[in-house]
Amino acid sequence: KVLFLLLVTPYVVDVEAGWKDPNLVLKPNGGGWEQYPLENLGNPMPPVDDKWKSPEASIVVLIAALREGRLPETLLSMFDNAKYPDRIYAGVVQQNAEGDLDAVVAVCQSRGRPVIKHENSGKGLFENPNNCKEFNQIRMIRMDVSEAAGPVYARGRQPELLEDNDDFCMQIDAHTIFKKDWDVMMLEQWGACRNEYAVLSTYPTNYKDLYKNSNHHWEMPHLCKASVGSNGLVRNAQASAVANLEQPILAPLWAAGLSFSRCHAEKNVPNDLNLRHIFTGEEFARGARLWTHGYDFYTITRPIIGVYYGGDKGGRGGWRSNREESHASARRIATLLHAKGSDQSPEAHANLGFFDIGTRRTLDQYYEFSGVNVKTGETKNVCIVKYVPWNVPYEAPKSNSNSVMSAKGKIRGLDKERFIEQETGAGTVDNISSVYLVMYIGIASSLLCFLGYVIFRVCAFKSGHQMPAWEKYLRSKRLRKKNMM
Repeated sequence: KVLFLLLVTPYVVDVEAGWKDPNLVLKPNGGGWEQYPLENLGNPMPPVDDKWKSPEASIVVLIAALREGRLPETLLSMFDNAKYPDRIYAGVVQQNAEGDLDAVVAVCQSRGRPVIKHENSGKGLFENPNNCKEFNQIRMIRMDVSEAAGPVYARGRQPELLEDNDDFCMQIDAHTIFKKDWDVMMLEQWGACRNEYAVLSTYPTNYKDLYKNSNHHWEMPHLCKASVGSNGLVRNAQASAVANLEQPILAPLWAAGLSFSRCHAEKNVPNDLNLRHIFTGEEFARGARLWTHGYDFYTITRPIIGVYYGGDKGGRGGWRSNREESHASARRIATLLHAKGSDQSPEAHANLGFFDIGTRRTLDQYYEFSGVNVKTGETKNVCIVKYVPWNVPYEAPKSNSNSVMSAKGKIRGLDKERFIEQETGAGTVDNISSVYLVMYIGIASSLLCFLGYVIFRVCAFKSGHQMPAWEKYLRSKRLRKKNMM
């Protein structure tokens, strides 16, 4: 009987491990280490190609920045430390106050190739007369701080900056530094997962420890602990630890501070931009959506980026919260996760729309996998997890190119003022929204028609032509109507 249990459940066996052993996972109670069984990694769908090996594979680094003083430093570190900087792009949702330095302006100034802003141009009409190279590699959405509605909403706009041919996406904080050759390292870590739907995610190392071998056996943060609040919102706890990893291992929870994947993850399961004015609950909610859509989370083996924490972040202030919208967002998450007492009506789930739970795995399966059951409020620390196959056949990813527009369209229906201005591509200009563009085209067409008619009448009068029959009819009709009044 004991032998049978060992054969069918090797991943739960409590094996004490030594400090220098490979693939160590800290026990939930902190009472020593155990080894991660590599067979737990399972047989996920392999990558559809070897593009991760190519120096031409593009990486888009997505950053939501609220008055972040270290944003220019983050962008410069990103470009300067990439082995192949030409393939690196930034997608920045910048929320600045008047007087805050624009990220593109700051980066190009530091290169000695300043850009020029047109007078009375609004938020971002720049020219690049000095050929600042990074000018065309930083894609921007520029918002005023008064438009800010929390980190999830800002991250929800990041996919607007993605293009169809983008390969890999990396979400980070706006106060991050990068290790030398970070781009190659991240791609190698992703490739080592042998999983098309792999998402490298954890809380990044403190910037002070970026080049350190932590505790002399390469300890790394590993997310496997969380708590459920009375309102059903889940908060990730302080990270546990793994050490001496030979390859990335599966993790039960997703982190917003580092998320590296194929870009189809950002297009098909983006942050929910309906979650306005909320912070707690963001990570578990998106993690549940990603996992049920077939994505898997992996802890990386070595530090590749470092983050400024606490007072070192360099932030210049927060956003003005809206209590009503915050509560609405909390209710939305509760519906998504089937929290006790939440609205589970067909209307509530229909309102989730594109941002609902996936169908490749179930929410109950994720509760079991993560150790966090939002329905009951019970949690357990599950730091060693085993791959869970899909409930449907594996299939190659399909990037939903209309997903962001669909999501944005739904928001427009609720609050049209939220998307009046959009700025994308090369960090340069304000793109007028399609609604206003259509309106302007209509006005211009009407003016041209009127001008053409005036020219026709003047020419007809000078040449002695008589009034056309159709105009005589209209004039007589107007006169009859006037006489009847």
